[in-house]
Amino acid sequence: QELFEFEVKGDHLVIGSCCPLGTIQNRCGVIAKETPDLARTTLPIHDMLRWFASTQIRNVACLGGNLVTASPISDMNPMLAAMGATLVLSSASEDKSSITRRSIKVADFFLKYRTVDLKPTEVVERVEVPVLRQVFEYLKPFKQARRREDDISIVTSGMLIKLKVE
Repeated sequence: QELFEFEVKGDHLVIGSCCPLGTIQNRCGVIAKETPDLARTTLPIHDMLRWFASTQIRNVACLGGNLVTASPISDMNPMLAAMGATLVLSSASEDKSSITRRSIKVADFFLKYRTVDLKPTEVVERVEVPVLRQVFEYLKPFKQARRREDDISIVTSGMLIKLKVE
């Protein structure tokens, strides 16, 4: 069940690695409308997923799979890295009696082209996305492609701006 969850827990969005991208997009849109304090975090995720593949693909593709493929054209990876998101990786002991977890920042998860910091026994359990503070933090997703919809990105970006008042 945890692999499919999508919840706001304290100051994080917790997204199970098998949660379909369509579900994430829908929930982020609803949360942005119903909870203005979370809109700075959820609306950019919603907006980026709007241009991610087709509706049919978003309804079956999951965030964990998108991250693990380490595709340089992935739309979510740069934005999650900019947000300071963390992956929780899990592995079972050899006798299956216990589970070991480790956390790694999305930005550190990608080692090189199509290579991630994932051991053969590990799975991505969830993604923890910090909620942006209401004041002075802004997140903007960008995607440039030949076509606006259902096209491979030429350039994708997630930009997080934090203003400090002194």
